[in-house]
Amino acid sequence: MTDLITLNREGSVAVLTMNSAENRHNPDFVEAFNRHLDTIEDDTRIGAVVLTSASDKNWSLGIDLQWMSAPDTDAAANAQFMNDVTGLFKRLINYPLPIIAALNGHTFGNGSVLACACDFRFMKSDKGFFCFPEVDVLVPFFPSMLPLIQKAIPLQYFNRLAMTGERVGAQQLLDNNVIEAVFKDSEELHQGVMAFAAQFNKNRWIYGQNKSEMNKGITRVMEQEDPAFIAKMSVMLTQMMQKKE
Repeated sequence: MTDLITLNREGSVAVLTMNSAENRHNPDFVEAFNRHLDTIEDDTRIGAVVLTSASDKNWSLGIDLQWMSAPDTDAAANAQFMNDVTGLFKRLINYPLPIIAALNGHTFGNGSVLACACDFRFMKSDKGFFCFPEVDVLVPFFPSMLPLIQKAIPLQYFNRLAMTGERVGAQQLLDNNVIEAVFKDSEELHQGVMAFAAQFNKNRWIYGQNKSEMNKGITRVMEQEDPAFIAKMSVMLTQMMQKKE
């Protein structure tokens, strides 16, 4: 069985590769992600992290709705999972290394939030849309997701994406300062992202300190507002998801 996420080192860059067809987020995905982040922190040779996908179609399509709607996934399990997702995002925005998303396929929903939790984003132009479909599937954003997304996407443009559920491509994201650059295909994307990532060689303490300071408002909302919201929404979402089955 292929690991959900694999870790390889290319020079001073850790490459995390999501390996399933859609790279959906479920408890196993979160556990694997955190485990690899632990390994990276223990390796002092690493100066930056690149997050990519082995799929030639999808980067990440967000929450694993099949897992969430399964008969044995109750409200408590959904609440634990959503809190764990918040914990992963909290870790990423405070992580003591730059994290770079190489968006080499479709990036939807919680996958888009994951991309926003990264410090930089790059995309290819030959395949892949970016989208927040929450308005269509009736799944609300957590309180902390809004400021987290807005650290990566200008408010006016995010308002449009959130209200319409519109799928947008690389050039639109570049024009709105969501991504750093566009490459024509996966090979050029990998080369460009790896060259960008290789420049980071500063002390980890300063990365962690600066990121924690820049994102302390997001962290505060995660700690103070998300738990109660998740406790309430987990019941509603569980009922809604299982009713669809």
